[in-house]
Amino acid sequence: MPLKRFLILAVLLITSAGFAAQQISVWPVDSLIKVFPDDAPGTNRASQEVWLVARNGHTSLQFAIRSSALVEALSATVKLAGGLQAQVRRVGYVPVRSNPPRTPADEVARVAPAKFPDPLLEDVPFPLKANETTPVWITVYGPAKTPPGVYKGEAVFRSGMHRLARLSFSIQVMAPVVPAKQTLKVTNWLNLDESHLAHYYDLASNPERYWDVLSNVAHVMAYHRQNVIITPVLSLTDAHVDGGTVTYDFTRLDRWIEIFNKAGAAELIEGGHILDRASGYDSPLKVGAFVVENGQVQRQMLDPDDPRAEAHLDSFLPALYSHLKQEGWLDRYVQHVLDEAHGAEPPVYLRYVKIIRKNLPGVLTIDAIDQTAELLGEACDIWVPQLGKFDDGFDTIREHVKKGGQAGQAWFYTCLYPQGRYLNRFIDYPLLKTRLLHWFNFRYDFTGFLHWGGNYWDGDPFTNVEAAIENGKQVLPAGDAFITYPWRQKNSIHSSIRLEAMREGIEDYELLRALAATNPDRAQQLARRAISGASDYVRDVPSFRRLQGELLGLSIASGRLALARDPRPPDHN
Repeated sequence: MPLKRFLILAVLLITSAGFAAQQISVWPVDSLIKVFPDDAPGTNRASQEVWLVARNGHTSLQFAIRSSALVEALSATVKLAGGLQAQVRRVGYVPVRSNPPRTPADEVARVAPAKFPDPLLEDVPFPLKANETTPVWITVYGPAKTPPGVYKGEAVFRSGMHRLARLSFSIQVMAPVVPAKQTLKVTNWLNLDESHLAHYYDLASNPERYWDVLSNVAHVMAYHRQNVIITPVLSLTDAHVDGGTVTYDFTRLDRWIEIFNKAGAAELIEGGHILDRASGYDSPLKVGAFVVENGQVQRQMLDPDDPRAEAHLDSFLPALYSHLKQEGWLDRYVQHVLDEAHGAEPPVYLRYVKIIRKNLPGVLTIDAIDQTAELLGEACDIWVPQLGKFDDGFDTIREHVKKGGQAGQAWFYTCLYPQGRYLNRFIDYPLLKTRLLHWFNFRYDFTGFLHWGGNYWDGDPFTNVEAAIENGKQVLPAGDAFITYPWRQKNSIHSSIRLEAMREGIEDYELLRALAATNPDRAQQLARRAISGASDYVRDVPSFRRLQGELLGLSIASGRLALARDPRPPDHN
């Protein structure tokens, strides 16, 4: 069957028993292009003849479907040759009320208010509304040992026993292999407090269900290549008085770490922040502490100048250090001090770093830095500056990294900023911005990425994607607070098209690293063509796909991508 068939718009007129006369349209759309409910048949039809995938890597296909009448239960099945693996989901829509205020209209996928595609839902078959275009998302995984070559696939769409459409496509498995050992550190901060999760899962009827949710969340995030987990060590520790001395029980902490470790999401353990704030960004600093009163241990939030705060750390941190060492986790534990130290906070930060280093010798500190790095200097080992705030600070960051060793590291982070022409992963931004975050990582020698919002849902995230902070005074950009959705029926989480784009970007980063091991000039050339500046990067999907093709071992010939004679990078599995 010729590959061109994949490009054909399938239009079928259904008049069989059980159906009123209706027209069904199915067409492929590049997975980096967002599909909207009002898209007419053929809108943004994909131009690819084949879809490329690295071995041990993923690629996403997207079919848009539109019907002139209700289809009560639309199902989609995929057949793939060669042992390739496929996962089929539908893309759900969520309402976006407003675009980020500092973002021009040409930097968003569509001007709000509008419904935007984001959650990936496993409820297939599903009702297909009349005259509303709905995307079906197919994730394809190429096992590491798959022989390179072109593999045929077929997507079939049915309503009950009635076949509505059948489309053929091809997957070209390329020679490069995404290395088994991931080098990029990736963390999405997850709010896994029982009080938060209880709003979305039935935890009251079964205490073990909390740990089931954690296990399922850990596996989903690890599958999407998150390998760092923020861990609230104090909250997961129990304490009691024994002979006048406070002793610590790390049973719950151990269970937490073992869950994420087993899933593959704990290559680095981020110890929760020692310093916190009473409420908002500019509120007074506080220290969570175990305090003994009337012979009983209580958890209290203390002022940083309260001598009991330092006394608590002088007791708790050495016990934590000894336990981490005993369990073999010390070499992958890092400690947060304070998130985004600003204003009058740096002197307090510096004072508490000394306390931490005294009690956790050799443990690296890591923090999001929302200011000039020099204010914290070397008190912070792993710098995590905010994208959009270091356009003129690359030299300072590189000097820190040049120190070498584990202490010379720099990641970057995104949150409700940056906006405008910078990369970020808001729901209303083009998916290409999300995919390119990790090309940026490679381009500028960063080795990690942090985003604060993995699942900070506010109410129902399917109807409210713009969470409020600062006691409701500020509304966050759409999707800033989360990149997953709760899946109550399975005690798990749904992915999103943004999380899928993140994973494919992480795999791009690892392929660039692998290429750089044998051909560093070529790897940097590709990265510079993708990212030429902090807010200057390739913005159209076809141009990016050409760069992706070259990374996977294709070369440009006569204006088209063609197979290179010597595909590189080599197999680094």
